[in-house]
Amino acid sequence: MIIEFQVLCKDYKEKILNSNHSFDYKCPRCGAKARFHRHGTYVRFITHLSPAGEIIFETLEILRLQCQSCNSTHSILPSEIIPFQVYSLPVVLFLCKQILINKVSLRHVEEEMNCTIQTIYQKLYLLKRNLTLIEFYLRQISFYTVSNSISLVQALTFLLLPEINFSSYFHCHGHPIFLNRRNTISYPLYFTAAFS
Repeated sequence: MIIEFQVLCKDYKEKILNSNHSFDYKCPRCGAKARFHRHGTYVRFITHLSPAGEIIFETLEILRLQCQSCNSTHSILPSEIIPFQVYSLPVVLFLCKQILINKVSLRHVEEEMNCTIQTIYQKLYLLKRNLTLIEFYLRQISFYTVSNSISLVQALTFLLLPEINFSSYFHCHGHPIFLNRRNTISYPLYFTAAFS
């Protein structure tokens, strides 16, 4: 997968899908640079927040590229998509913020946000499971310097700051934040990022 950190879902069609520019990415598998050609598209579901604060489900056509060196194919994902998840990064952070910071009840979030309680618990667990990596990342970029461990609320507060750049999280850990599938020997995941 190739994560394009300079492109959002709303700009994806214009800047990636319908663009005629050459793809100067580095192949996540073999490392070849600028050796890609278009290899079709696929449709995936994504979520975003409406102006009214509801979760909206939409489809997004994703471009696949094929490396001419190793014949592997890779998707180009916009910055706010979390691989292997329907819920986008802004939606996950917003759900966690509603529960942990704003102290809104689970039932109220479920009704207002058009999602299930199970989904809310899954997103809270996702934050909790990644807490150690988030703490390590925040220490590396000097946002968190206290000696005791970071709490969920502190981690979320830092992640919501406008100056936090999730491309730097990618540089720190080699994969996007909240990745929900682990690398395995039988099905390795290859990531690279584009910062054009």
